[in-house]
Amino acid sequence: MKNKRLLEIFLELAHIDSISGNEKGVSLYIQNFLTNLGLAPYTDNSEQKTGSNTGNVICKINGGGDFLLSSHMDTARSTAGLKPQFLEDRITSDGTTVLGVDNRAGIAVILCATEYIIKNKIDSQPYTIVFPVCEETTLFGSRYMEIDREIKMGFVFDSYMRTGKFIASSYGAAGYKVIIKGKASHSGIAPEAGINAISIAVKALSNIKIGRIDENTNANVGLLKGGTAVNVVPDYVEIEGEVRSVYKEKVLEIIEETKEQFVKAAEEFGGNVEFVWVWDFMPFKLKEDSPVFQKVKDVITKSGLTPEEKLSAGGSDANSYNGNGIEAVNLGIGAQNPHSNDEFILYEDFENAFKIAIELIKK
Repeated sequence: MKNKRLLEIFLELAHIDSISGNEKGVSLYIQNFLTNLGLAPYTDNSEQKTGSNTGNVICKINGGGDFLLSSHMDTARSTAGLKPQFLEDRITSDGTTVLGVDNRAGIAVILCATEYIIKNKIDSQPYTIVFPVCEETTLFGSRYMEIDREIKMGFVFDSYMRTGKFIASSYGAAGYKVIIKGKASHSGIAPEAGINAISIAVKALSNIKIGRIDENTNANVGLLKGGTAVNVVPDYVEIEGEVRSVYKEKVLEIIEETKEQFVKAAEEFGGNVEFVWVWDFMPFKLKEDSPVFQKVKDVITKSGLTPEEKLSAGGSDANSYNGNGIEAVNLGIGAQNPHSNDEFILYEDFENAFKIAIELIKK
């Protein structure tokens, strides 16, 4: 790998164990790195809502401008005991831990690009760099980030896709929880005196939409628990599920239909139901003529790559930014097989991600 400095920064970051909610070590590294460049990084007060041991790290360059570069600080799994392996074309771990490229690679790209611009006295645009907490668990870091209203565009360095690809549309996800209340009785002595909460659940589940509903919408029921003994008519059941779609209206439609089926089944059997739901992350779909869409295509092309728009069924900090009024894309950095002990990044992708960052920030 030709860019030894990029690799050096990544390795320093990767050896800091910093899972979701415990990002302080990485936060301090980033702040110290930027302070040594003569910048003034700071943390916001988001930990009050995220539960992390630090806030999001934010740093404005040349006043902050109207766009941000973003990479989250947490890893989904621990990097303790990491032993990186340097193969002919890639970096991996030794197979006993994750490598941490999701998303220490993104952080390294942003820090290295900023350092390169400053130390080589290259004219840059005003821009802001941000490093959210808790991306892997809740996206709460980016959701509750205290960011200037002047920021209109965001470029998130976090996708497992190869460089050149970018996510300009993404599913949103709404999670729901159903509590079904029936009436307990002895199933042998007085079964007719009970109201079977499991029967209510079965009735509703047989009528709701699950699986791939259409090409842009999925739904799933993933958790179900209830009952106390085989000789007791169950009076309580909990069910949890989710609905995903690239269209907000479709998520709302399926959520409402699901709720109606549970209410209808409870009424039929004489039970009661509580149905609550919340957005896990909002969907987004950027228009091709939007400034951020045109900008990302331009910088990828200038980096010597072919831009390729992609749809993602998963969430990222880009979902939060778009939900908060900042049009954002998630850029492919090539952090492949994320969250597994087989994680790796190709040297080619790593260096191309650096080139993209440079093209974004230089004048």
